[in-house]
Amino acid sequence: GIGYASYNKLYAGLDWDWRAKAVSFNGGILYAHYAGVPADLPVFLPAALTGKVDFEYNWNRRIFAGVDCRFSSARKGMIGTYDAVMPGFADLGLYGEYSFNDKLSFWLRGGNLLNMTVQYSPLYAEKGLNFTAGICFKL
Repeated sequence: GIGYASYNKLYAGLDWDWRAKAVSFNGGILYAHYAGVPADLPVFLPAALTGKVDFEYNWNRRIFAGVDCRFSSARKGMIGTYDAVMPGFADLGLYGEYSFNDKLSFWLRGGNLLNMTVQYSPLYAEKGLNFTAGICFKL
């Protein structure tokens, strides 16, 4: 089901983006505090602490390699009349891309390298390592 409630949210965030010719480092972190939420509301509140960190190296704008991490603290909520917790996680990934020319590149990414249960929403959990590959055509 869907639940609605009136509550107060106090939050603070920090974003950064640093770029040099061959290296970039960016990300952000957000802390939020929720007050005035009814104790018996059968939903999960957003996580109190979330963020992302990304580091990328590019060699002559042809080979790109990087590491990234998305993270979240635990989320408390209710399912029916029972208290429930979605555990916090850190989704660590490595990626690379090889650009053949300005129009064609091949990329590969490995995710959840810490082998944690990654749960962005209450009813869907990603478990285990995952790998994705693709080809980019730029028109």
